[in-house]
Amino acid sequence: MDIIKIWEEAKKQIQGRVSQVSFDLWVKTLTPEAYTDGEFILAANTTMGKQQAENPRHMVHIDAVIKDVAPIVEKVVIIDAIEKEQRDAGKLGNIEKMQEAVTEKFARDLTRVNVGQTFDNFIVGKSNQIVCAAAEAVAKKPGKINPLFIYGGSGLGKTHLLNAIVNYLLKEAPETKITFATSEKFTNDFVSTMVNAKSNPMAKFREKYRNTDVLLIDDIQFIRDKKGTQEEFFHTFNDLIQNGKQVILTSDRHPDEMPTLEDRMRSRFKSGLIQDITNPDIEMWLAILQKKANAENYRLGDDICMFLAKHAHERGLNVREMEGNLTKIIFYASLKGKTEPDMDDCMSALKEVQDNSKYQTTAEKIIGEVVKYFNINRDDIVGKRRTREFVEPRMIAIYLISEFLDIPLINIGQMIGGRDHTTVMHSRNKIESQLQSDARIKRIVTDISKMVNHE
Repeated sequence: MDIIKIWEEAKKQIQGRVSQVSFDLWVKTLTPEAYTDGEFILAANTTMGKQQAENPRHMVHIDAVIKDVAPIVEKVVIIDAIEKEQRDAGKLGNIEKMQEAVTEKFARDLTRVNVGQTFDNFIVGKSNQIVCAAAEAVAKKPGKINPLFIYGGSGLGKTHLLNAIVNYLLKEAPETKITFATSEKFTNDFVSTMVNAKSNPMAKFREKYRNTDVLLIDDIQFIRDKKGTQEEFFHTFNDLIQNGKQVILTSDRHPDEMPTLEDRMRSRFKSGLIQDITNPDIEMWLAILQKKANAENYRLGDDICMFLAKHAHERGLNVREMEGNLTKIIFYASLKGKTEPDMDDCMSALKEVQDNSKYQTTAEKIIGEVVKYFNINRDDIVGKRRTREFVEPRMIAIYLISEFLDIPLINIGQMIGGRDHTTVMHSRNKIESQLQSDARIKRIVTDISKMVNHE
């Protein structure tokens, strides 16, 4: 198979399916590495390049086009520079090496583990120091904190912590049986087993998910609408906990914010330690930016770092969004032949981001309309004053944000002066209740909703 010709042809087709910036940064820079046992392997120059190429909005096109150009290909795999060096040296990748060191009876499902995400490179700050400590405690003594339920918005490091736990166990306790999956994978395995198994269909499924020492499920919130899967997970969960096995779950929201989750499941989730992970503060953003710059060999001045840190903090961005902005800024600078971006590059890149979303509803926009309607200041909404004059607008803002935007209550609390999710939930529920009987509240909410929608 001529992998170079296949990739050249594939690039021509992919270019028409993704944006030019994405193609130049994340597709064009990939190089064909090998074709082995049905796998077409592409190499990225950096870890970030691999992550961006594997992003579903890029990978779906890369995968589809290569398989169309070369139907013999069964799977497309992207490796980073470190993995490429290991291949070139004839070495096994870290995961394979770790797994081979374990006997067959300790077989595990670790296809999704990221060996590059460890406790050592997890940046700790005020927003995540407690949850990081809890994750480390679980890794060192499985079964002591059980279950561990980590929740928070997208891109804040929940999956990194799961990977860190797995990588710690693989290194320090390689005999540990580990099962690491998403709730979607759990569901798909359950359905596939029921459909395809000819006899005793649940035996193989239960062997995989119950015969384990540590079960990690990412994005458990997606299990909430699936009754059959919830039933099986409930019994799996109980079996593991009762036998002293460790269960670690992540979600984008608190169990109380998952209305279609069965009460008995919610009760089980709340029986251990529930810990949130919130958006970074400015100091932590600076540390994240410096780490990213060092990892990708970016040159960033102190003024640029501070500007981006403040921008990310004020806008409530997650780490992935900040990394996207940073990539765009670096790209703008490179177009001008510069090795280090300046403030003009920052403003140009961020202006494009803002222009592309100016007609989208944001929490800031909703708060702005509430402030305008009640003729008060933004600080009155996010501040601590508890007089009726400010409490009612604050609760209405919380209700509208929860209605317009599908984001966890913990994130809304951060936007409204750092309030916890129970306070936010109370405000949302109170306005929701008043809408059924209070004509004045209904009129206010309707009027502000129209302002948000430009009606």
